[in-house]
Amino acid sequence: MINIKVIKYKKTFAKHLSKALVFAMILMLCGCAQDKNDNTVDNSKGTGKDSVQSNGTGTNDPSADASSGNESLSNALVKYSHTSGFYDDPITLELTAATNDKLFYTTDGSDPRTSETAVEYSEPLALGSRDNDKNVVSAVDPNLFETAHARFSAGELKSYVKAPSDSAVDKCHVIKTALQTADGKWSDVYSGTYFIGPAENHIEGLSKFLEAGGESLAVISITTDYDNFFDYETGIYVKGPLFEQSWAEYIENGGAHTDDAGRKLLANYSARGREWERECHIEMLECGENETKTVISQSCGIRIQGNYSRSDLQKSFRLTARDDYGDKRFRYKIFGEDSPSSYKTVVLRNGGNSAFGAKLNDPFWQSLARDAELDISTQKSRPAVVYLNGEYWGLYVLQEDYSSEYFEDHYDVDSDDVVLYKGDAETIDIGYKLDIGEIPTDAEEQSDRYYYLPLIGFFETHDDLADKESYDEFCTLVDPDSVRDYFAFETYINNKWDWPGKNWSMWKTNTVIPGNEYNDGRWRFCLFDIEFGGISGSGDSGTNTIKEDNNMPYGLLDRDTENIAVLCFAYLMTNREFRNSFYDRLRELDTGVMVFNNANGRLNELKDLYEPFFDQFFERYPGSGSTDEAMNNKYYASAACIRLFLFDRSVHIEEIIKYCENTESSFGY
Repeated sequence: MINIKVIKYKKTFAKHLSKALVFAMILMLCGCAQDKNDNTVDNSKGTGKDSVQSNGTGTNDPSADASSGNESLSNALVKYSHTSGFYDDPITLELTAATNDKLFYTTDGSDPRTSETAVEYSEPLALGSRDNDKNVVSAVDPNLFETAHARFSAGELKSYVKAPSDSAVDKCHVIKTALQTADGKWSDVYSGTYFIGPAENHIEGLSKFLEAGGESLAVISITTDYDNFFDYETGIYVKGPLFEQSWAEYIENGGAHTDDAGRKLLANYSARGREWERECHIEMLECGENETKTVISQSCGIRIQGNYSRSDLQKSFRLTARDDYGDKRFRYKIFGEDSPSSYKTVVLRNGGNSAFGAKLNDPFWQSLARDAELDISTQKSRPAVVYLNGEYWGLYVLQEDYSSEYFEDHYDVDSDDVVLYKGDAETIDIGYKLDIGEIPTDAEEQSDRYYYLPLIGFFETHDDLADKESYDEFCTLVDPDSVRDYFAFETYINNKWDWPGKNWSMWKTNTVIPGNEYNDGRWRFCLFDIEFGGISGSGDSGTNTIKEDNNMPYGLLDRDTENIAVLCFAYLMTNREFRNSFYDRLRELDTGVMVFNNANGRLNELKDLYEPFFDQFFERYPGSGSTDEAMNNKYYASAACIRLFLFDRSVHIEEIIKYCENTESSFGY
């Protein structure tokens, strides 16, 4: 029996080789696949007998992994004697190959097909406590990957926070396996995640979370080669050479010597596109009161997600299921029984601008928007605890992603027919980018403006929407109810700073199909990254968002702007019928979901679900804050700030309506 603690972690420098198609005779071995419903561990007993599946369905998609250089056996099963989960006592893990091929495994999260640390399996593995193990990925110096907690001194920008101590980082075992045939063909990668000791010993606050009404906690184990994240040249989590170059240019050009100077500079972690996606394997465990079950276990792509928060200590991830890695979907109802049965992409969000605040800010506001049944898209979410290569990586918000598949799943439209824009006037000259969809190769204009051209043309030929004919024509391009609901909600919560220059999104279908109201080719709005709502507490409650946002003389009513989203609203507000409808919606929010007792009740519900995990989170990220500050401070991003904002906001809504009416009347509308 091998005690796996003697297998030391090494950085993997081996390069992936390519895979070819599987042989049909090998596929005949696939009949041994286990049923997904057997993949359950009873925490009270700490035992399991079923095989760990390579995805949540109990079967593998038989596609080759294009990032690996040998041919795939596809579904060459490896049986694990214990399922992933929590075990009160040490276990002895037996691995069994379904064929006579060689079985290799790793314990450091790396790919056993390419890793220097891969070991050929010869005897059972003893999995015991990892309490005294050293940090590996958690030991990386924050100076290498973050600038959010930096100080400028003597011409250098250095992070003032330190890596956590070994004892501050909980750890679990990750056992990744693969089979290799005599002629060099490799199977897919299989993985098991094992916590030795009661669940509460690993995830502090789990009991309080369950007592507060959490049905189960999403525990997500991410495993990947160390270099995929932390290699200086190619790692997606670090500053790397991209930052070094951009920093040198910044200093050479006389950039200000401020503490936040590095946050907006290009770095490895801010690079985008498929070339900055890396392969990983994820396991998602549903940890409930009486059982833990594996619901997803598959290889996928991982990228850094977000904008400003990419420079933070804890970064957000986007997970993408692809044929290249195995299954092309995550086949599980991640957000409850009323959610889609599978997902192409999901996001593990650090909380954005409230990453080290309450974290729940965006989920809270989006939940109220859903309750109000507004004609806008929202993202469902839930708390999740993430482990990276067996080390606690922190509390996250597991969230839906606005992919083309999102709109297919929610609105029954063809994902290939969806286009979506995201606003970002800070980094993009035209103020927005095409985030979903492709510009036709034969289009006369090959710019991101392409799908907006009819709307831009309308604005260029119309001064207002006061008359019915102009209004009706505009409504063939844009859904006025979606504009009304979107701007009413953003106004009520006083989303500020980034918005509306950034963080707005509009989608539509390219074709019109009668019978589906969402397949009508009209633009509609999506809520996302709205944690700045009420973020400064009572200091925000009296703000006239219509007047103060948009940095224009007439704020959001100003038609002398190139912001497409604002133009939609500003034009519609010149129409009396729409204006009255907008006022009505603001008042409905005020007397409905935003009533203090209702909204505060929802806030407390989410607080009770997130707060139990904060002590462990802040211990993992020393110097970044505290539970008390995240929950109770009265100046920025806390739960208390949201509460103070809600308490006083209502009395200022009529002031906003009066400003709108006086302004439009002065224009003659």
